[in-house]
Amino acid sequence: MSTRSYHQGAFTIVVLAVFCGCGGSSGSSGAPVAPILSGGSVPSTAPSATPTARPSSSPSAVPSSSPSATPSPTPTASSVGTITEFGSALSEPAGITAGPDGNLWFTELGGGANTTGQIGRITTAGVVTQFGGSLSAPAEITTGPDGNLWFTEEALSGKIGRITTAGVITEFGGSLLEPQGITAGPDGNLWFTELSNPGTQNSSGVIGRITTAGAISQFGGGGSAVSAGDLITTGPDGNLWFTGSSGSSSFIGRITTVGVITDFGSLTAPYGITAGPDGNLWFTDEGNLSAGSGKIGRITTSGAITEFGSLSNPTQITPGPDGNLWFTETGNGKIGRIVP
Repeated sequence: MSTRSYHQGAFTIVVLAVFCGCGGSSGSSGAPVAPILSGGSVPSTAPSATPTARPSSSPSAVPSSSPSATPSPTPTASSVGTITEFGSALSEPAGITAGPDGNLWFTELGGGANTTGQIGRITTAGVVTQFGGSLSAPAEITTGPDGNLWFTEEALSGKIGRITTAGVITEFGGSLLEPQGITAGPDGNLWFTELSNPGTQNSSGVIGRITTAGAISQFGGGGSAVSAGDLITTGPDGNLWFTGSSGSSSFIGRITTVGVITDFGSLTAPYGITAGPDGNLWFTDEGNLSAGSGKIGRITTSGAITEFGSLSNPTQITPGPDGNLWFTETGNGKIGRIVP
């Protein structure tokens, strides 16, 4: 392992580079099927470290659709790395987060720029309910400081959406250019990323801020401060952990608050990452995007990596209120749960 110290400016770039999403087909309310258990672990790789330089508008309400829900059996397996999958007809589930109501909330892309996307809710027992059905590629989702869920719609003239735990949707914006990642900020607002500067054809990123009342401000747009790909989370060790790539190398990275970066592992395509309830970091590895090549990974704060399962394009991952990790599988339209 080796480390390298960077100035504050480089640190800022890394942090801003984390918010992003993914694009993707139409679906309808999907009743959960009987759980499919898979699992098994790949022996952990020895940690390796290679330092890498990193260089408002008025709201419109959208009525929610009538929810449909079908319970799914609860599996009994509980060993580390045990995976259970729910649903079979979800339309490219992407973002996922733990909601303030004790459920998991997720997005369904629903066909890229087409207005067929939905917001989904799944209980820890596997009961799925869907809302919307006319959203423009909802991508990422997070719990806001107001007790609602907030999400991005990544169409070219994108929006920021808010959904209550009762399923009432309100959209803001309408002139944003491919908003991607979104997170609750320390100032009581929501912060999001846009791939390009609205009204231009360049690929420089924009950072956006939206208040819980829907007022939007934008910053940047003149450089490489925002880039697609990496996601970030706060680790149990007080450092920031992120997924990243440099050339043909993909890895899990750790950065201290003073800008010291350490990289671990040689992975295929790590994407989502979150702090787990077991004191480790958990991440998705999309694999080569073919069925069965994806995995869920665990990395200790010292850099030891273990991967589990044979999945279809696992994308985002989050801790659930039941003490397990929950993730989306974009490739086969399912929600997965893994025991930490």
